[in-house]
Amino acid sequence: MHHLSGLTPILDHYDAYLLDLWGVIHDGNALYPGVQDTLAKMHARGKRIIFLSNAPRRAEKARVRLLELGIPAAIAREVVTSGEAAYLQLAKREEGWTRYAFCGPERDRDLLQGLPYDAAPPEEADFVLNVGFTDDNEPVSYWMPLLEAAYARRLPMICANPDRIVVRLSGEVLPCAGQLADAYEAMGGEVRYFGKPYGEVYALCCERLTGVPKERILAVGDSLETDILGANRAGIASALITGGILKPQLFPAVDEKLSETALAQLCTEHDAMPDYTLPALVR
Repeated sequence: MHHLSGLTPILDHYDAYLLDLWGVIHDGNALYPGVQDTLAKMHARGKRIIFLSNAPRRAEKARVRLLELGIPAAIAREVVTSGEAAYLQLAKREEGWTRYAFCGPERDRDLLQGLPYDAAPPEEADFVLNVGFTDDNEPVSYWMPLLEAAYARRLPMICANPDRIVVRLSGEVLPCAGQLADAYEAMGGEVRYFGKPYGEVYALCCERLTGVPKERILAVGDSLETDILGANRAGIASALITGGILKPQLFPAVDEKLSETALAQLCTEHDAMPDYTLPALVR
């Protein structure tokens, strides 16, 4: 594992980059410092960029958000999301399902728009569509009546975001759909996950990168259990952003240097190993 202060020393080692969004590019509200400059340099050097996110929404919707945050359209061309992977699988209609019980905010209720599925209470549904929490302060307990009703009928759950938490620049921790999936699995429920670290999203990326050998692709993310583990499983090199979700664990309060001991412990815990570390997506 190589500890780098910026991307420049390895930029030309790779032809394509899979960049996580929340924790690498933005915190949900604003771009991280240095991101615009780094993306511009990558684009100028002809690097292929795919923004690979565990966002539980269609890829185009995530791309529009990048444009709103100031990423130029020429750079924000290719986006792959966990929501897109779930949508494409459900579009195949392999299970014969028609109705789903919905867990999530209104803004993501359109995930299956255009497909022949209807929302229904769990007593009438064929599966649970889990895209997360209604708001940032909502406890898992809010959804327990729905999950219990679904489990009583042994409904399978589609989890369109395996993340458990994300973190803002301020340090505020927000819950994600993975927590609801954990609760359902704890009951004994069946969950199928879409997104990192699972294979479908990497297959979608590789389809777009035809002609680019895997050894010339670098995945960049701030989560060991999704970004780095997923890259390891896909046979792709990876760089861990240490200033994202893991910052409180990797940088002791008194000493601002990266704790290699803490990093090694976390890598062992998640059975995931990055090739590089970066403080942020900076040059």
